[in-house]
Amino acid sequence: MAPELLLQQRYPVHRFRSAPPGAIIACAVLAGTLALGSSALRAQTSNAPHTQLSYSCITKGGHTITGDLPPPDCKDRDVRVLNPDGSLKYVIPAPLSLEQRKKRREEEEKQRQEEEQERAQGHKDRSLLETYGSVEEIDAARDRAIAGRQGLITRADQRIKQYERERKRLDDEAEFYAKRQLPTELKEAYETNDALTRQQEKTRADALHEIEQIKERFGAERKRYVELEEMAAKAAEARERKEREAAVQQSQEE
Repeated sequence: MAPELLLQQRYPVHRFRSAPPGAIIACAVLAGTLALGSSALRAQTSNAPHTQLSYSCITKGGHTITGDLPPPDCKDRDVRVLNPDGSLKYVIPAPLSLEQRKKRREEEEKQRQEEEQERAQGHKDRSLLETYGSVEEIDAARDRAIAGRQGLITRADQRIKQYERERKRLDDEAEFYAKRQLPTELKEAYETNDALTRQQEKTRADALHEIEQIKERFGAERKRYVELEEMAAKAAEARERKEREAAVQQSQEE
């Protein structure tokens, strides 16, 4: 604003016919300061860096599109967000297709299952190490479990032989009725003998199957126990080697 206008505002005509000389000088200084400040502000504004980002992508046809906003043709493409100097700031990935989303879900589910299996295996390993203190203890527990099933087999064999003797007695008695119908009591005795024999044969077969399962289970536990011992030994060896190397390095520095 011109000094004369500032002077008129501060010293209206209706109050003073002429302003004091000191007031005119003060107003001139104030006007010059304001003008310099305005010029400096305009210079700073014109020299300020341009911070507008730009967006670029390559269309399906291979054309590169760049604009101040994400181009509509890039809705299914990766969009590169660029700094004012053209350098890459970050990338906005393209939306996943139905097939890609399905594949990602499958991969996430597979990863979840693998992590669950790892946690379950870790729990089993801790339980195994807490239950047994050596391979010999595993073998002893296996032998005890097998011995229990072997006892069932032995008792079943004994009873089967008993039922075979009873069957022979029934056969001897049935010879008297070779040309006649067997009495109801004798028929029922045969049926009972057959049922008891089948029951013991099933008990024997089940015990044999359980023995195979016991061998398989304890075999897997034994194998895993050996693996864990080897892993622990290798880890201890690596730790000791690292400690020795650190000690040698420290002695050399001293």
